[in-house]
Amino acid sequence: MTVENSVLVNGYPTLEEIKEANGWPTDERFAKGPVAIIECVQEIPCNPCEEACPFSAITIGSPITVIPKLKQDECTGCGLCVPKCSGLAIFIVDKSLGDGKAAVSFPFEYLPLPKPGDVVEAVNRACEFVCDATVTKVFNPIRNDHTPVVTIELPIAFSDTVRSIRRPGAGKVALSNESAYFNQSIPDDIIICRCEEITAGEIKKAIAEGADTVTGIKRRVRAGMGLCQGKSCGRVVTRMIAEATGKKIPDLLPSTDRAPVRPISFGELGGGDNA
Repeated sequence: MTVENSVLVNGYPTLEEIKEANGWPTDERFAKGPVAIIECVQEIPCNPCEEACPFSAITIGSPITVIPKLKQDECTGCGLCVPKCSGLAIFIVDKSLGDGKAAVSFPFEYLPLPKPGDVVEAVNRACEFVCDATVTKVFNPIRNDHTPVVTIELPIAFSDTVRSIRRPGAGKVALSNESAYFNQSIPDDIIICRCEEITAGEIKKAIAEGADTVTGIKRRVRAGMGLCQGKSCGRVVTRMIAEATGKKIPDLLPSTDRAPVRPISFGELGGGDNA
């Protein structure tokens, strides 16, 4: 694995990183039906996926910074873990459809939502176009807590690569200080910062009151001050600021990381048995 291709540099993991960190289902398991693909490659304090699985197919254990592992033979591909993942890093892949087709299910927290039957542009982990795909299901019950799960059908050759779709209508929305996409169409009660449970409405209010930097938002409403230090919400907050103020995203600096980057015990801080 080269640093140039790592999640720390590009913001998304390579297939090699995912396989090394989380493992990968065998061809025999893929042939049996849908199975979860975990793409969480960093040690962060998070374990909702483990708690969400009714079959105990996902294990993290203690401490909760351990990278999750999938027991592929115990996974049924039910998808309950997908909307529960705070980092939106779990997908369901079904290579058993036949006729050279596969299905990929993924979390999709954008508006407007696609509809079954829509032909959409499928993208890879870098959000680059891969192929056209057909939406077969949009699953968005109350228990998903504003995280719809979209399933698309596509050629099986792309099922290891495709992880989302381009937002329907993307590129057709005019953004300006007076008419920002997020401010108009993202409901105020949607949680943007999951660690601190900060909503879009709180962030929009802070921007309206003059917070025009990521650090400014962090100081006003605590978005990005949680355990993940903005790894999940930082990009969304940055885009909200850019669209509301007219600033360019590259000109908006991220907030400053604060040590420790993951939870440690007081014993470790105190030097342990050697103190």
